[in-house]
Amino acid sequence: MSGLRIFGIVVAILGVLASVFPGWFEPLTGGPEPAAGIHEAIERRVRGGMVLGLGLMFIGIPALRPWATSIPLVIFYFMTGALAARILGLLVDGMVPKQWLLVAVEAGVMTLVALWLWRSGGSAP
Repeated sequence: MSGLRIFGIVVAILGVLASVFPGWFEPLTGGPEPAAGIHEAIERRVRGGMVLGLGLMFIGIPALRPWATSIPLVIFYFMTGALAARILGLLVDGMVPKQWLLVAVEAGVMTLVALWLWRSGGSAP
């Protein structure tokens, strides 16, 4: 196992922890004051999900070339982490209509990226 994959696993675990327990990682997820509302509480979890997506990138992308494969994979993994944290926030913190709109947008972008990978012959995640 390469050093980048081990680094990716560590970053992904940090992202999962920051998504599940955003209060433990206040410099990463937001200030020490409590969230102003449900929307802000979910957005703090999403910041941890973005760290999860960064870890998934290091785990799942073996090389930067060809660009036609690596660029969509970067987008896909980053969105995967954010979407997972957003759904976790919706389940734990409560439902907000604007958050469901963001879930739909992220899922749509991920679908477009998957189609891009499929059309280019790249490896789908």
